[in-house]
Amino acid sequence: MAKIGYRLKSTANKAVSIYVNFRSPNSVMLETKTGLSVIPTDWSKQKQRTKGRDPHLQQINNTLNNLSAFIDVQINISATNGTLIDKRWLLKIINSFFNKFEQKDPRYLLNFFDDFIKRIIKEHEAGIGVKKSTIKGHKSFFNSLSDYESEIETSIRFDQIDKVFIDDFYGWLLLERKYKSGNANRHLNRLKTLCKEAASSGVKVNPAYSFYKAKKDLDKKYLVIISESEFQKIKSFTPKSNRDVNAKKWMLIGLCIGQRVSDLLKLTKSNVRKSKDGNVYIDITQQKGEKSITVPIKDSEIIDIIDNDFPHKISFQKFNDYMKEICKDCGIDQETTGYLKNENNRLELKTGPKWMFISSHDFRRSFATNFFHKGVPVPVLMNITGHKRESTFFEYIGHKFTKDEQAEAFLKYL
Repeated sequence: MAKIGYRLKSTANKAVSIYVNFRSPNSVMLETKTGLSVIPTDWSKQKQRTKGRDPHLQQINNTLNNLSAFIDVQINISATNGTLIDKRWLLKIINSFFNKFEQKDPRYLLNFFDDFIKRIIKEHEAGIGVKKSTIKGHKSFFNSLSDYESEIETSIRFDQIDKVFIDDFYGWLLLERKYKSGNANRHLNRLKTLCKEAASSGVKVNPAYSFYKAKKDLDKKYLVIISESEFQKIKSFTPKSNRDVNAKKWMLIGLCIGQRVSDLLKLTKSNVRKSKDGNVYIDITQQKGEKSITVPIKDSEIIDIIDNDFPHKISFQKFNDYMKEICKDCGIDQETTGYLKNENNRLELKTGPKWMFISSHDFRRSFATNFFHKGVPVPVLMNITGHKRESTFFEYIGHKFTKDEQAEAFLKYL
């Protein structure tokens, strides 16, 4: 039988919350509010119950005794079934004991959200609806929202989503979860989507959600660009293993076609064709937006790889690992500042040799940056990279026009 205790956290001269606590089977101390309250002078710290013969105080003691027995039974059931016993579990048990709400009441975010995720998964399996990556994002948001509810010890209803809640949740994502502002904004956009879905289903939703606008990203961006000279270093590098030979081919193709890594690593020889004039083209249907584009290849070494020795499939993770090793061996070691994951899997600002910061995501940005500085028109580059807005493209490559550059650009039309 679990040792279930009760205590007060405040000595204020008013009714304060009674907390329940116990040590879970995996030796983690769990604690949350019971929903009951008492004036501290009516509480016995030693007995962990109210004192006195007042009928109201006796009723509280009876409720605490019954709650202890209920929790103990639920611990045994969950332990037998292999259910994780954590703070979220305890909060659900408390709610169940007091019948605070129906488990599937759609007015509550997590209840509606759970059904929403199940629905979009079924639609995806049927070949319709949102993409797998979108579902993954919603699952991540569900877990964050669930953890937040456990933290504030409250189950959130849609009609409670006001500006105060949105600001508090956003701050919690930044301070407690250590999210970058961009990731936190994506979660708030998912919250907005969820509110729209609930409202369209007839659930009463606080209209404040519709006025939400993404918070401005104040995080300084550290962009990693593989320069033309570094591209030449990779071309002239002689790999020592077959895996590096294969990874090098993907790197060179990636730096020449400017696509997301998800589109790059799906390419096969069937994507390659030659025009009537003998030009080599790669036809691509981009996963994001399902836009079909064609990228020409002019570099003779890349054409030789595509024609005669197309690289074989490789996983995203292995590709990232191998390309870092290649960049290190190539001497791409200029001192660079950027974000790297620490031992807790959180991004941390660090300074080190450039190869440490390079990832496959930088190929597309390097392509866009290098060809922009060669004078290729921005609309042509945007058509290849898949950017829809010019402002987004310039932010992506980290380019800001000076006043003189703006004036010189205008002079070309005079």
